[in-house]
Amino acid sequence: MRTRGISVIIVYIFVIGLVGIHASALALSPKEIYQRISPGVVFIYASEGSGKGSGGTGSIISRDGLVITNAHIFARDSSRVISDLWIFLKPERITGNHKKDLTRRYRARIVAYDLDLDLALLKIVDTDTALTQVSFGDSEKMTVGDQAYAIGHPEQGGLWSLTTGVISAHRSDYGGISGKDLFQTEASINRGNSGGPLLNEQGRMIGINSMIARKAADGLTITDVNFAIKSNVALRWLNGKGYRFAAAWKPTTEMRPKPAKEEPQTAKEPVQPVKETPSPAPKPPQEGKGGRVLTEKKPYNLDELIAGMQEMEDMMEEMRGTIKEFKKRRR
Repeated sequence: MRTRGISVIIVYIFVIGLVGIHASALALSPKEIYQRISPGVVFIYASEGSGKGSGGTGSIISRDGLVITNAHIFARDSSRVISDLWIFLKPERITGNHKKDLTRRYRARIVAYDLDLDLALLKIVDTDTALTQVSFGDSEKMTVGDQAYAIGHPEQGGLWSLTTGVISAHRSDYGGISGKDLFQTEASINRGNSGGPLLNEQGRMIGINSMIARKAADGLTITDVNFAIKSNVALRWLNGKGYRFAAAWKPTTEMRPKPAKEEPQTAKEPVQPVKETPSPAPKPPQEGKGGRVLTEKKPYNLDELIAGMQEMEDMMEEMRGTIKEFKKRRR
């Protein structure tokens, strides 16, 4: 009996060891996560006209162009909704030159949004290219100390930047809003990261980056306090809108997984273009120590980015005028 008991213990230890080795083998390196997932991360620009607007990040969650992001990128309240939206896909190679890196531009429309949860669903209009999908992970399986990665476009940083850290804490019903559950993470997040994915070691989206804390009420500087809306909150919201998505645990093994079934859906609230005097672009927040930046740092300023985009628009308009004049002369 004693020998049998020892054998059972040895087998049990062996099985536990195999499980641990298997779980470790499923973890992707930061480089693998970036290479596989970053093509599914987009830059979002909400234009207020006159070269002014706000930028953010989003994740493509279906191959037909559905994008999940934060509502605050284009809406401060139900009466101030910016519907002039553009989405930029990641180029094959990031150069650090915004004119080159932001050439894959598409219109976007609002499908649904929730200001309390700070979630929004957009749709890329008239896509003419294959899209990479970012799949959801199960946020309930994440614990404090687990590794996490963020991809986005931090102001004063580089486009499609990758940062890393750990899950620091959990927050439930944030701001008194029922069901608004968040992760606190030390993965560096700044303005421009809003709406981008927080990823686990399998490259699954376990959160939507949403908020930062940089200064306490008494003026004391705060560092490493960043918040992401848990993926299960987003899944419940999407399913409530008629979009069926589920969390997965296996690593992403292909660049373009099959999309979830999409059903027609209209925006939750009436969407009207905002007609107001544009406010100047906000100053960048103080840098926190945050997670280690894994992508090469390049200058990024929202004003310069928007100015470059406006210059591109002017050039295109001039070209259209030249072509039109040429056609007139040929008649």
